[in-house]
Amino acid sequence: MLTDGEYFSLYLWHRLYLNMKRFLFISLLYLISFSVLAQKVTIQVLQPKHSGLTSWQIIDDQNITVFSGIEYLQNDTVTFSLDANKRYFLKISVSENTNPEISLCTLRMNGEPILFIKSDIGKGDHLFPFFTGIRSIDAKITGGTNAVISDFPWQVYYISGNFRCGGSILSGKWVVTAAHCTKNSIGGATPASEMSVKVGANNPSNALEGKTYSVSQAIVNEGFDSQTLLNDIALLKLTDSINYPNAVPIKIVTSDDVAEGAINPGVMSWVTGWGLTHVNPDVSPSVLQKVQLPIISNAQASTVWSNIQATDLMAGYLNGNKDACNGDSGGPLVVPILGEYKLAGIVSWGSSNCNTYGAYTRASDFEAWIQTKTGIVYNFKPPSPVGDSIICQGTKSSQYSIGTITGATNYEWNLLPASAGVISGSDGNASVLWNISYTGPVNVIVRITVNNKVSDWSRLDGNVVLNTKLLSQSGDTIICAKRPVTLNVNTQGYNLNYKWFKNGHVIQSGTSSKLSFSTATIDDSGNYNCEITGSCGTVLSNIIKLTVYPVTNITYISPNVEVPFGNDVTLEVNADGHNLVYQWQKDGNVIDNSNTSSLLLAELNATDIGLYRTTVSGTCGVEISDTIYVYVKKANFSADPEVFLWPSFTSEEFTIALSTDALYNVQIFNTMGKKVRELTNRRYQTIINISTMAKGVYIVEVYNRDFRKSIKVIKE
Repeated sequence: MLTDGEYFSLYLWHRLYLNMKRFLFISLLYLISFSVLAQKVTIQVLQPKHSGLTSWQIIDDQNITVFSGIEYLQNDTVTFSLDANKRYFLKISVSENTNPEISLCTLRMNGEPILFIKSDIGKGDHLFPFFTGIRSIDAKITGGTNAVISDFPWQVYYISGNFRCGGSILSGKWVVTAAHCTKNSIGGATPASEMSVKVGANNPSNALEGKTYSVSQAIVNEGFDSQTLLNDIALLKLTDSINYPNAVPIKIVTSDDVAEGAINPGVMSWVTGWGLTHVNPDVSPSVLQKVQLPIISNAQASTVWSNIQATDLMAGYLNGNKDACNGDSGGPLVVPILGEYKLAGIVSWGSSNCNTYGAYTRASDFEAWIQTKTGIVYNFKPPSPVGDSIICQGTKSSQYSIGTITGATNYEWNLLPASAGVISGSDGNASVLWNISYTGPVNVIVRITVNNKVSDWSRLDGNVVLNTKLLSQSGDTIICAKRPVTLNVNTQGYNLNYKWFKNGHVIQSGTSSKLSFSTATIDDSGNYNCEITGSCGTVLSNIIKLTVYPVTNITYISPNVEVPFGNDVTLEVNADGHNLVYQWQKDGNVIDNSNTSSLLLAELNATDIGLYRTTVSGTCGVEISDTIYVYVKKANFSADPEVFLWPSFTSEEFTIALSTDALYNVQIFNTMGKKVRELTNRRYQTIINISTMAKGVYIVEVYNRDFRKSIKVIKE
């Protein structure tokens, strides 16, 4: 990488031939056609972890958030799409704990970094404008392509002693170029007598093309630093006024243009000239070259260059092999503004390999200086037009006016883009007949002629917007309580506001087309609708009936119960829910015809002893109740627990039940007194399978520390 001083020498010793690569015309938003408006660009926001960002978002020029990165703060890279050829802002919030060792974030457009945010910006909220410019498709572009002087008629070929540079026509007698182009090989000033400019030529080496004008005076900016190339700008005064085909002045980008985003990062520019088209070996073109480069932030360029000056405008690709090259010095970098090109930069310095970001003297910084030295007046323009700025699609016509301007001999009205309609103006008034199929941004622009001087354009920014319309809406919705639900209307229109009603009462108003409940409740049931109001009308949605059913939930179950032999008992369960169905079980087995909330057990005997429960099923879930222990006791109650065993004759299994909820143990002995089975810590009811035991008589002993009882069982 070369230092600024080394690069300055390289310019001088490499014949200062301009290698201007090809640009493809990308206008600002108001210059492109309706079909192009649908194009998208891919945006990536790269944010190192622990960078100190607390939030970031993309907002448009109407201060509307179009993408929020709050939920992506933990992501290294976030990728999304934005509309092409629009101005946006990256809004970031920085905490106090910003790590000075790392960057905050980088914004890439179609893979190319255009914004780099350093960590030294301080805490708080910050806005960084950028433009989503895109290149036209042209398969011929590799580094640069042939241009014709009629497309860039301000371009001049500047001869300064033994060196060659480029320049731009500012008026009949004035040309602007780079200050370092006026110096000789040892840094001294080249005499004006050894300077000339050639205009109107595609190939300046061809004596039959163009016309050459002598330079009477070279004015170098007083703050020019030949080492750093700060203030790298100079003015050339010609001995005669330029009068030749394809040789016309270009206006510079003014401070007003800058404020309106003319040189925001992402804006696509054109650079032209006759510099090298290849380095090592050096190859010079025979005809004018052009290349298209994006403006980038100086902070992004600082990832390549360490000494960028305050007057430098940076443009190019990180590794694009598209760049101004040796000999490009002094040539123009232009951007489109309101249908015409303006000079934004002057080729100053860059890579010796011509393959990365290059520096261009920022023309807008020298607006007053140029005016003082040349008398050329910038920012001379009429008042902005007055009229409709919001036009509803389908509007037939609109009227605009700037009034009568003293001394104005001509009024020129224009409409951008041309596909929006047709404008006709008479003096300070104009009428627009709108194309009823067009929607999108528009500019009504006007300029005047006073004392044979044509002013800059004044403009009114407008929008042809869709009429407010309801496209679709949520249907009637049924949801279970405690679940999320969102009601939504899908609309079209401009500057929309949504007012949500429940049963005729306003419950939410704002810019959200959604009404959300994170956990719906029964009380949220009702009739909802939405009133949508925009710049072009108001519509009301149909009623959306929201029904929230309760979640199935058991609120009561009968307790354990003791019932004398022969008596009846009713077990009950209470539950909340919708469309509830009940199913009772005893010891895990379904009880037939038990599908109500109560279960009647009639004339109980020992076989009814057991554990009962019910399953409650509803629209919003299934609940299983706790168990109820039903014990059937004898009439002559004793102090010891009663033990029931049935059946006493079986080939498969028998059941043991205790009259209390005490724990008990079971041992089974054969007639020889040998223990063949033991179960411990039983409770309530125990089913014992003896299908694998031999036929015969067995003694079943049921006991705990408080009692012991033996019962005979016969295995058939």
